[in-house]
Amino acid sequence: MFHSSRQKSMIFNNESDMSMMRKKANENFKATHPECSEFFMTHDDERLICRRFERQLIQFCNVFDEPSYFKNIKCTAMNYLKRFYLKHSAMEFYPQNVMFLCCYFACKVEEFTISIDQFVSMLEESLRYETGSFILSNEFLLMEALDYSLTVYNSYRPLDGFFIELKSLYGNERVDILRKHALSFINDAILTDVTLLYSPSQIALASLVYSAEQNNLDISDYVKSLTSEDSMLDKLLQVISDIRKHLQMNYKFQITSTKLKELEQKCHSIGKHLESDGEEDSADENQQEGRVSKRRKTVDDMETNATNG
Repeated sequence: MFHSSRQKSMIFNNESDMSMMRKKANENFKATHPECSEFFMTHDDERLICRRFERQLIQFCNVFDEPSYFKNIKCTAMNYLKRFYLKHSAMEFYPQNVMFLCCYFACKVEEFTISIDQFVSMLEESLRYETGSFILSNEFLLMEALDYSLTVYNSYRPLDGFFIELKSLYGNERVDILRKHALSFINDAILTDVTLLYSPSQIALASLVYSAEQNNLDISDYVKSLTSEDSMLDKLLQVISDIRKHLQMNYKFQITSTKLKELEQKCHSIGKHLESDGEEDSADENQQEGRVSKRRKTVDDMETNATNG
């Protein structure tokens, strides 16, 4: 069930709201880390590199053998990844690391039992230690970014509900014809911000209408039966149209290998700066702890001498 409280925390009114959040995360990082200014990215550039890893997330989830788990894990992980970068900058947290973090955490939430060792064993050997350490160190950070709203409802389930109703109206053969294009539509929708703007049932219905058009089938009577008023039907049809426009825009998305390499290089350069600063801070803390320990020892010695005296 898609509760209103969930809608409030996970569904946004428009793309402008999300764009403002991404821009704020970008500006916050720049204000906090001026030493990395030569490698700064715009929030649009950050969105480009994030979208590149959103596609890689889908490819990575193909490693799961069980189809039902694959669908749930990829939808949940993708939702986590998109929401994470509404509050954090890709300059601070490299999207590849966060992508794996979201996938691993989605496995937990979707009750797909897998240990961290098993999970990282699916990665290239050079990535295993760093990725495993990042995941174990940042699960709480991810939960904070998600406002602890971890349950994700995807569009596959309401689509199955529509199919059950359509079978009673049109028969199994017509439903089987509709299934392929409808599932393809939802798979494409996952890669867009549609899932943060519309409810799963709205996306599922849009996929159904799209599939009917692709297969020259008329399901207009069924769509009309979903609302009791003409005004509500107009709003529903407008939502379906808006969702399809989002997907059409996404089909035009492209990023050249040169641009991608440039952005990844900036991320790596910033990461080295932050790692270097972290090591310096750690060294300063160790020196300070050493001074405190010496003071404590001196005080203890003085107290011992005074007692003996």
